[in-house]
Amino acid sequence: MHEVSLIAELVDLCVRQIDENRRTPPITAVRVRYATTIPADVLHQSFEMLTKDTPLAGAHLEAQPFDVLLDCQQCDFHGPLEHDDVIGSVAVCPACGDISALRHPAELELLELVRTGPTG
Repeated sequence: MHEVSLIAELVDLCVRQIDENRRTPPITAVRVRYATTIPADVLHQSFEMLTKDTPLAGAHLEAQPFDVLLDCQQCDFHGPLEHDDVIGSVAVCPACGDISALRHPAELELLELVRTGPTG
């Protein structure tokens, strides 16, 4: 399940940023954008599991979805893909089954680490 590895990379990135700013208040939320080809429940479960023993423990994951769109040349389908329509960097058209390469942004993007309290 590559979703778990994406979250593991996200957690590592966040922990590195926290370590660089040790004197800042604790992280209360992590804001991300994610492709709708990643099931939201898997995203949240992975985040909770992988942050338990880290400085992100107790932080809330705020996830904003975005669609990965396909323009099928075979059948003129135009629309969003779901988890089962994507295999690595390959899309399977949900209408006709035609296979094409995906050209989309990163599946998971860190937007912000949210802190509360003074930064002194």
